[in-house]
Amino acid sequence: NLGNNPVSINDGQLNTNEGCATLCDNSGNLLFYTDGIKVWNKNHLVMPNGTGLLGDSSSTQSAIIVPKPNSSTLFYVFTVDELGKSNGLQYSIIDLSLDGGLGDIITKNVPLQTPALEKITTVQHANGIDFWVIAHKYGNNQFVSYLLSATGLTTTPVISAVGSVIMNDSQRTLGYLKSSPDGEYVAIAHSGTNSNVQLLKFNNASGQLTLLSNMLVNSNSLGAYGIEFSSNSKVLYVSRI
Repeated sequence: NLGNNPVSINDGQLNTNEGCATLCDNSGNLLFYTDGIKVWNKNHLVMPNGTGLLGDSSSTQSAIIVPKPNSSTLFYVFTVDELGKSNGLQYSIIDLSLDGGLGDIITKNVPLQTPALEKITTVQHANGIDFWVIAHKYGNNQFVSYLLSATGLTTTPVISAVGSVIMNDSQRTLGYLKSSPDGEYVAIAHSGTNSNVQLLKFNNASGQLTLLSNMLVNSNSLGAYGIEFSSNSKVLYVSRI
């Protein structure tokens, strides 16, 4: 709302090497944030039961926050472990109606998939209400798409076996997974040896992905890491490390 003059929040408590997630209301007011291990409320205090989540400070996308459809108070926090380790992909649930409106964790560390890569993203369903939560297994080439609806999370995912097989190299677990603003595309960066970025078409009705292109990214270090789509979904940006 403030154009080119955003107001910084200088008393935040988050300090992490890599992934984090924040949630704001429609006016940009902070509601809570997390590094995938702790959850802080809008007053920068750790929520009750807000410690011990199973993300990692060195996981590319340690956490992502997804609202439960048709609820103004329930939010899912999905976490991914580092380097394909055993905690894998898990979820917790926050109820913002608790603790005087500051929020509390009511469900914590429910496992979904292990091992998993350090990457996760979300796309709104074709119905404009539900959400797909997309991650990637470690040890094969399988993407997993979980449906989050008003009735909760469907824990049996849609599986798309496309693109690179990621195994026997923990550095390949690094790199971002992002969706385009229009929900039609997903891109994934694989760091490490033979670093590459893959662009995929996403069916936001079925949850299936199909591979469109594979781009090698040369680097003297780990290669492709950060990725982001332009606001019109026509350009994909890639950063190297």
